[in-house]
Amino acid sequence: MKRFMTATALTLALTAPAYAATDGEVATIQSYLPEADISGWSDAQVSSALNIIYSNDSRADITGKLSALYADEEFVPMTASITEAEIAILDEYVDGVDYTMLPQPTVDAAIAAAQSGDESDRADRVRALLQDDGEMVSEMNTATTGEVALISSYAPEVDVMTLSDAEVNSALAIIYSNDSRGDISGKLNALFN
Repeated sequence: MKRFMTATALTLALTAPAYAATDGEVATIQSYLPEADISGWSDAQVSSALNIIYSNDSRADITGKLSALYADEEFVPMTASITEAEIAILDEYVDGVDYTMLPQPTVDAAIAAAQSGDESDRADRVRALLQDDGEMVSEMNTATTGEVALISSYAPEVDVMTLSDAEVNSALAIIYSNDSRGDISGKLNALFN
C-alpha cells in the first residue's frame, strides 16, 4: 500500500497541471501575442514572458522574444533588409540613421511614406518613423512618436492617441509579425473595428 501511495504522490507531483496564470497576466501576455493560447504554458514560460515584457527592451524586441518563446525557437532580433536605392530615398529626409538596426516594418513604412503623399507630408512622416525620440506622445498610452507613425502608416483611420496600451501592443505585435502588408492591414482593421 505504501508503494501505491508513493507512486500516486510521485505521479501527481510530476504531472502537475499547467501554470494557472492570472487573468491580468494572460491579458498582459496576449497584448503582445494576441493570437497565442497560453493556457498550456508552464510556470517557467509565464515567468519568462512576464520578465521579457517588464524588461527595458524595445517593444519590437519584446514582441520578437515573446514570439520566439511561444514558437519555442531562439530569438533573433529583427533587422531591416534595405537596398542602396532605398537608403538613398530615405537619406533625402533623414541623416545618420543605421537602417539595419531598425525593424523591417518600420523601414518598409518609411519607404512607403517617402513614395506617397505630398512632399511636405512625406518628410514629416518619414522623420517620425525613423527618428523616434522614445518620448510618449499621449496620456492614454505609452506609444512613442515613431510607434504612432508606424501604426498610422498601416491603419491611417485609427487615432493612435486614444488607444490603450494593450491596443498599442497588440497593433505593434501584428505589425512586427511576418505577415504581408495586406494581411497586417486586415488584422489591424479587425482589431480596431
